[in-house]
Amino acid sequence: MTVSTLAKTILISMTLTGVLLVVLLISLLTGTTVTEVKTLLTQSGQGIDAQRTWTIILSYRLPRTLLAAIAGAGLASAGVVFQGVLKNPLADPYLIGIAAGGSLGAVVSITLFGERWLFGTSVCAFLGSIAAVGLVYGLAIVRRGRGYVNTVILAGVIVGSLMNAVMLLILSLSGSHEKQRILFWLMGDFSLANYQKVSLAAVGVTVGWTLIYLNANRLNLLIVGDETASHLGLNVFRARTLFMIVAAMVTGAIVSVSGTIGFVGLVVPHAMRLLFGPDNRVLLPAALLGGAAFLAASDCVARVVAYPVELPVGVITTLSGAPFFLYLLVKK
Repeated sequence: MTVSTLAKTILISMTLTGVLLVVLLISLLTGTTVTEVKTLLTQSGQGIDAQRTWTIILSYRLPRTLLAAIAGAGLASAGVVFQGVLKNPLADPYLIGIAAGGSLGAVVSITLFGERWLFGTSVCAFLGSIAAVGLVYGLAIVRRGRGYVNTVILAGVIVGSLMNAVMLLILSLSGSHEKQRILFWLMGDFSLANYQKVSLAAVGVTVGWTLIYLNANRLNLLIVGDETASHLGLNVFRARTLFMIVAAMVTGAIVSVSGTIGFVGLVVPHAMRLLFGPDNRVLLPAALLGGAAFLAASDCVARVVAYPVELPVGVITTLSGAPFFLYLLVKK
């Protein structure tokens, strides 16, 4: 990494970190009314009202806000990887069936266990995501050297469609209570956030993003082209395998704790690439911080915009992300 690239990366990271901190602070202090902020300011944290407010912030809003930020960071980073490895600007973390597999696992858990094993929903969703990725990637390995990218995309569509069909079958046979919970989970939900989920997601995203960033130069070579990358000494198949597995694991971990949240992994990488360029050494930190700020802000809006009804965060990301993506599409 050259000095100019390093300086650019540091400057962009510091700027986006500032934006993220502002978003996190607003999310923590945003409730249904402004009386909570007034209570904290006027009573300096003392009194029953202030204690109740701190309890709400630390027990409910903080884990929810942190989980939303971590999920956004992971989805945006995985989106950068999938768009680069598959050389498809429409690729996102859910393209190869991860969302469908995770959704099927969650639906099975909710239907069988209901509220008796809440953590089981996350476990089953993660296992479903990994199973879907394993099936898709197994098909790609069988056809190694014969249209790898097209095979992955087509296999992802087929596997995703199959799992969605099974999921809808189970959903149609479920009771009304299970249907409501399933539908809310499928649209993305942080209402059940806790520090355990925050820790699990943070470990998965941190480890995955670090592995990806340490290989950012290899991702740059893959984007240039397989033949050029091979001539420069890169083992293309091994590099693709590494990126796909790591990005899939990150996405699976996020799906398991938050449900399926669309457009974050699609729009944020495009926005960051438009602002800061295509170099993945710069783009990956920008996507990490930009995705965190975007999803944390979206969750904050989802909490309060339709009070007393709480909207699924996936509705907000789609409503805000779709017009932006259409703008990019028309502009190009």
